[in-house]
Amino acid sequence: MAQTPALSPPLVAVVSSPAAPSPAAHLAAHPLSGHAGGEVLLSGQGYPAHGRVVFTFHGHRIGDATADAVGRFAEVPVRVPDSFGDSAPGTPFTIGATSGPVYAETPFVLTR
Repeated sequence: MAQTPALSPPLVAVVSSPAAPSPAAHLAAHPLSGHAGGEVLLSGQGYPAHGRVVFTFHGHRIGDATADAVGRFAEVPVRVPDSFGDSAPGTPFTIGATSGPVYAETPFVLTR
């Protein structure tokens, strides 16, 4: 009687996506709402020490900063892209901050 070869279990790949916020990272915006073209100050912690942090507004790059020796940055000025000026008042958006695999986001509401 012929033996059937044993099947090995399927390989499973684990992929890290920058779309999944890191539990260690935190991002805050001040103010929490504003108009297209307006300035927002971003502060965060939990990023790699001396890492470059890239900021996005609804996926559009709006600036960057370098985290300090303990992975923090404070009151980095960025501008809401003018291209969102036609959005309805009260529209919620997301501001993100990424450094390598570390990602955090904060909500931002567009006003007129």
